Amino acid sequence: MKIPKRFQMHGQVIEVQFNEKLNYRDDNRGLASFRRNVIELQPTSDSTPMPQTHIEQTFCHELIHYLFHHAGMAEDRDNEQKVDLLASILHQAFTTMEYE
Repeated sequence: MKIPKRFQMHGQVIEVQFNEKLNYRDDNRGLASFRRNVIELQPTSDSTPMPQTHIEQTFCHELIHYLFHHAGMAEDRDNEQKVDLLASILHQAFTTMEYE
């Protein structure tokens, strides 16, 4: 699965950025910054190695936060258990799609 550089949602351009310092803030691997229209992801590195699938799932997790945010579903947007479950399902769908 490719991680996009940007995408649009509800007429807004959402930028996707890799931030090496993200991991040092509360052990985050991803962050949805709604006011800045940015999804930040922790890249893999020698000090914080991660499989690509983990980065992809983290992107899906932050994308679900954005979906709930733009849908006006604040209580779901902040429900990490629900967000993570849907992100895992979405990641599996994205990575197992077959095309003719």
